[in-house]
Amino acid sequence: MTKRRNILVLIVVPAIASVLVTLLILSIWDKQRASQPTTIVLPTHSGTALIPPRATQPPPPQSDEPVGSDETTQEPGPITPTSSCENPVHLVASGETLGVIAEQYGVSIDDLVIMNQMLDPEFDPDFLAVRQELTVPICGVPTPTPTGEPTGASVPTRNVPTPIPTTTDLPAGAISVSIVRVLHPGDITREAVEIVNEGSPVDLDGWRLTNGEGDEFVFPSFRLFTGGGVTIFTGAGEDTAIVLYWGLNNAVWEVGYTVSLYDVDGKLRDEFEITE
Repeated sequence: MTKRRNILVLIVVPAIASVLVTLLILSIWDKQRASQPTTIVLPTHSGTALIPPRATQPPPPQSDEPVGSDETTQEPGPITPTSSCENPVHLVASGETLGVIAEQYGVSIDDLVIMNQMLDPEFDPDFLAVRQELTVPICGVPTPTPTGEPTGASVPTRNVPTPIPTTTDLPAGAISVSIVRVLHPGDITREAVEIVNEGSPVDLDGWRLTNGEGDEFVFPSFRLFTGGGVTIFTGAGEDTAIVLYWGLNNAVWEVGYTVSLYDVDGKLRDEFEITE
């Protein structure tokens, strides 16, 4: 009996001690938890609530452009003459006037005259010779320096042909239409007479060209301005502002013939002897 009691004591006493130790530990833990503040986590509606942490991104590629520089696209502007701009040289064709040449290049007659008088003080704007060279100021008219040398746009040098002698200082309203030359006499494909107006503008309607052999060209209504000219071809063709056609099938001009120009009243205005 005593032996059973001793075994029971050995089993029960340690069990009771273990329970008491456990209860003591739980009590201490509860007291510590009660002493700490309670944190309540509320749900969030932020757009980043469910976004996982951002992965590390590689650094952007390096650029040669400086930081903060702005590239702006500029619209192309009008082309303006530069220091490399060169004025062209125009070779005067038969019948051309200063007005026709100026309009062709988009410059004013005044600028055309000023430019060529700078290059040649003897330049006469009231008369142009066939194959005369004119400098066209598409780069602008240069400003003369105190020494007289033009600056600014490039001015080419050129040879100025000797103009055909003309009457100068004509009174206002005076008519002075002259025969300049006869081209290729005897060749119907190229034969022509050139005339120029050195006086006031005139309407050639009814004027006549004759060769003294019975051949006569009568001008249609054709206004010839001061400094202007017109070429009359013997053959057929379409009239223009600077060219007229007689419409014949045979040549009418020969070496030794005299070309006579009469106005509408029959007055002799000019004569020209064909020598070659």
